[in-house]
Amino acid sequence: MIRITLIEIASFLLPFALFMIWQRLSTRRPEAGRLPTLRLAAAGAGLAVVTMLVLVILDASRAGHEGERYVPPQNIDGRIVPGHFVPAEDDEDSAEPTGEDDAPQ
Repeated sequence: MIRITLIEIASFLLPFALFMIWQRLSTRRPEAGRLPTLRLAAAGAGLAVVTMLVLVILDASRAGHEGERYVPPQNIDGRIVPGHFVPAEDDEDSAEPTGEDDAPQ
């Protein structure tokens, strides 16, 4: 949650930072203390809203769909297998590895 909050704050402050960099690098010197605060705030708010929508869309695309079951992350042979979705029709044992393959027949 804190990561999303930091992304939103950074996206709001980005126009201010870019303006300050442009002002420092510009050869033309504007009036001292003149800052288009309202325009920068509007651009920052717009960018924050767009960023929020993109984050929501990306999060929704990773979510499971109807008829899917979530398999949590697992530690298999010292390797972490991330959580994922599998079709609900699959047998529950097929989604989780068993040691039966290693047993002599």
